[in-house]
Amino acid sequence: MSRQQNNKVTKLAVQSFTECLGMFIFIFISLGGVQSALKTSSAELAVNPTLAYIEIAMCFGFGLATAIFFSYRISGGALNPAVNFGLFVAGAMDPITLVAYTVAQCLGSTAACAAVSAIFPAKFAGANQVFPGISIVQAFFLELILTFGLVLTVLFLAVEKSKITFFAPMMIGIYVFIAHLLSIPYTNTSINPARSLGASIITGTWENHWIFWVAPMSGGAVAGLIYRFYKMIGYETLNAGQDADHVV
Repeated sequence: MSRQQNNKVTKLAVQSFTECLGMFIFIFISLGGVQSALKTSSAELAVNPTLAYIEIAMCFGFGLATAIFFSYRISGGALNPAVNFGLFVAGAMDPITLVAYTVAQCLGSTAACAAVSAIFPAKFAGANQVFPGISIVQAFFLELILTFGLVLTVLFLAVEKSKITFFAPMMIGIYVFIAHLLSIPYTNTSINPARSLGASIITGTWENHWIFWVAPMSGGAVAGLIYRFYKMIGYETLNAGQDADHVV
């Protein structure tokens, strides 16, 4: 193996480890937040679960922002197989990195779920499922559309460089916070197959698990295609001067 090839392997190994570690941080904060919210709001859950939903959504949103701030200068802070796939479709990630990141993220998520299950005293909660009152088709498109919006945000705010790129981790976290407010009552909100896999491994909940892979990956793919369309037509020229220091 040449020095250049060795450097590429080392680089990918470090980046994949960072994705694993970032995923661990994100999921531990997020699903740890689920455990805490269910404990502190236990008396109100049956009557009004809104406070618990807000607590959980904040843990997912700010937990992800924190993990991206840590990892984005090393690995890009993808932290989501659906984001990986969206970047691949958009031409911003090669297939080897796609596979390596996805495996690393799944490992980090599973390790974090195991840690939450071991450290927090209550029964582990947070596995994704289709709750009564919503159909399989509705749950599928809910997850697809929310993931589409997430990956589109990543592509235009983080992958495309501008004067506000530094703020991308927080804006992505805010998007995830809003997405959880929308969909916790229906699917427990996946929009991240690695998050779903880790929770299912720990809880043994596999019913309709395919939704939480196929729908987010499809949403990521659509976002990648939309990104390619805008790049093809030269979107930068449509409303030029948005990053200028002067009036255009």
